[in-house]
Amino acid sequence: MNVVDWCRKNDVWYLKIDLEIPQECIDEAQAVYDEGFFVDHRYGDGDGWCSAALHSFVHNDEQNTRMGWYHTKNPTGHGLTEESVKWGWTEIADIAPETKRWLEEFPHKKYRRCRFMLLKPQGKIEAHHDQDSNPGRRTIAAAINLAFYQPKGCYLRRVDTKEELPFENCTGFWFDNGVVHEAYNASEENRFHFIVHGGSNKRRKELMKRSLIKQFGNDVLKDIDND
Repeated sequence: MNVVDWCRKNDVWYLKIDLEIPQECIDEAQAVYDEGFFVDHRYGDGDGWCSAALHSFVHNDEQNTRMGWYHTKNPTGHGLTEESVKWGWTEIADIAPETKRWLEEFPHKKYRRCRFMLLKPQGKIEAHHDQDSNPGRRTIAAAINLAFYQPKGCYLRRVDTKEELPFENCTGFWFDNGVVHEAYNASEENRFHFIVHGGSNKRRKELMKRSLIKQFGNDVLKDIDND
């Protein structure tokens, strides 16, 4: 079986990414905030939850994708169709060049939405799930959640078991967001995360396998396909 199937079978809901995230991403997240780029994210699902897209889309009629930074939902969430949009880097790339460079080197086939995520002091994200909640159809690989800056007193946790994702500054996780989860920032500082959506390729599969071994040890190899 592959890594995704192994995690589903063993009810593993997160996998720490075995890859270094540059410290400069913290400063760039703060710079995006200082420039006023964040907009309310999924209004009604949280309080103090905001986002700004580094890679997103615009309508095909627009000349370039620089102004797509406020398109933080899927195209249908903005009244558009997949066929009517084009994807690319937004003007936020000028403020976050190191984050963009890191993403260009990250093993992804093709990017869709890549977003800075802000949770303000005392902000909360209500309990929700982001994909099919049926355990047989959930996947750990739907999105990547990178913690650029994680103040003490913040958590993201499963609602059923209260188990928290062990975020620290500049750490990243694949996590099963079909599990009902919630988040809270009990600190007096902004929490900056970054969420990545994109297609898989051979290098990303290799990274997932390496990350699985680092988290669970070499014994897992007996259950994992070689390809």
